[in-house]
Amino acid sequence: MLSFAQLSYSAIDVLSLAIVIAGILVQARVGIGFALLSAPALFIINENYMPGPILILGFLLSLLMYLNEQRPLEIKTVLPAILARIPGSWCGVLTLAYLPQWLLGVIIGISLLAASLVSSVHASIKLTRSNLAIAGFLSGFSGTITSIGGPIMALLYQAQTPAVTRNALLCFFLVGTPISILLLMLADGMNQEAYVLCMKMLPGVIIGFILSKFKPLAFIAPSKKIIIALSLFSAFVILSKSLSMIL
Repeated sequence: MLSFAQLSYSAIDVLSLAIVIAGILVQARVGIGFALLSAPALFIINENYMPGPILILGFLLSLLMYLNEQRPLEIKTVLPAILARIPGSWCGVLTLAYLPQWLLGVIIGISLLAASLVSSVHASIKLTRSNLAIAGFLSGFSGTITSIGGPIMALLYQAQTPAVTRNALLCFFLVGTPISILLLMLADGMNQEAYVLCMKMLPGVIIGFILSKFKPLAFIAPSKKIIIALSLFSAFVILSKSLSMIL
């Protein structure tokens, strides 16, 4: 049973809540941003935010978006990616089990660099079942370790219309993210502090989603280039922090 003291908010918790609200608001508006923007900053504050709490908060955002749009899920279109996410997520869980904290930080930093670079690439990749499976596996692996698995799938849908891309990614993460969360829980990949952090940040998801509906806040929608630039900066900070642990 959690105590009142555990669920009370410190100054750093309020800062973390503001980061979650901003990330949720951005993703609800432009389709990307929560993991790329919020996850690195939260990891710098407390390593326990990754990967479990970020995955849970991201899933809740996907659920809110789905309930708000009330559109049928087209699972068949992304089924190969969803199925491939299962072994990818399991490989991610196994990797987490054997990594020291400093090395995990290095991998997160490198993954964030890779995700930022992937997000800036303009490549024409055929949307085939095999490519969906490959992307699903890699997204599951990366998402389970770092909570950032969106850019890999988004790269595959660059040539598609925004509506098709949004629906496919929403479906993939709404169905696929619980797979990573469940495997993490089964492998004891989430400690009590991770659950406490998740509960504390839950209001941030609701507040950020509600705020995204207000037109006066439309200016809070950074361009893709700004999001990538901030992600690159965060990656270098995480790498510096992690490497300093072994010096």
